[in-house]
Amino acid sequence: MKWALGLAAALSAVACGESTQEVGDTYQGVIDATVLDSDFKPTSGAYRPATARVKGTSVPFYSLGQVATERKDSKGVLTDSGVPVDENGRPYLPASRVVATSYDFADGCKTGKADFDYRTDSYPENVQWSLFDTLPLAVTGRTAPQALPLVKVKRWTGTAGEQCNAIKDVASLTKGAFGGAAEEGESLALRGIIDVSAEFYPLRTESAYTSTGGWYRGLQLAYLDGGAVAVDEAGNVKVMDGVLVSPPTGAPATETPVYLFAAQPGEEGWSPVVRLRTFTATAAKPASSYTGLCADACADTELNITPINRYAGVLFVVGSTL
Repeated sequence: MKWALGLAAALSAVACGESTQEVGDTYQGVIDATVLDSDFKPTSGAYRPATARVKGTSVPFYSLGQVATERKDSKGVLTDSGVPVDENGRPYLPASRVVATSYDFADGCKTGKADFDYRTDSYPENVQWSLFDTLPLAVTGRTAPQALPLVKVKRWTGTAGEQCNAIKDVASLTKGAFGGAAEEGESLALRGIIDVSAEFYPLRTESAYTSTGGWYRGLQLAYLDGGAVAVDEAGNVKVMDGVLVSPPTGAPATETPVYLFAAQPGEEGWSPVVRLRTFTATAAKPASSYTGLCADACADTELNITPINRYAGVLFVVGSTL
């Protein structure tokens, strides 16, 4: 029932003011972000980056939530939904868990109005935004699958003659209203839908990275593009190792948890899906003293990941070299 009410709320949201832009699919306004899963909502009205450490470098990232490992009772009955674990207790994420689809337009579009005027225009006409077939709505029930910021990406061709952002609804696209067809195959990507109206803090002072516009049933949205996500031969999402280092019990309030990642954006080992382990620091070597991860051959300030076998689940992150 709550899901149905949330969907109704999302579909009923409308933009303030009137727009003369009525090309293609009808513009329905902006999504109601209050119905999104909590992982996709801003904290205190803003999206602020967190920081991880990678080989001595501070790497800013936006967090789009964490899915804990699943729990079962003594009879093997699922009691808490989450990601499964292998025989070694390591969490993994089957690519089949990704149910949302996003459509990209391979051939571009025909430019309409050259300049976007935020006072009179609801959206730009110099780019065709991607379409989404679902929103990451909040779910109820301990065994209900948690919303993921991952999508299957399909490329649509044959619509180069349509005005940019005339196409706003997956249903009209796939039913042939604009012609064209989907290319064979699909890929995976992290695209986390966020609140269009919330304050957005840059990854770093000089960063040019920002959110991207998109559409859901004629409703305008914004999302954080975390990039492509690879899949291994077993059909599972390829992950990056990470550790959350917590201060010991009784540590001063100035001691805060520290994220350590195996790679940073742009490096071969980077992935926006992090297999997260947990580790508790000591008073002699606090969390703030660690500068990165290592395996076997380690510097004094690095944390050897090999013996750490406490897993929290998978963490979804968005980082960028921009």
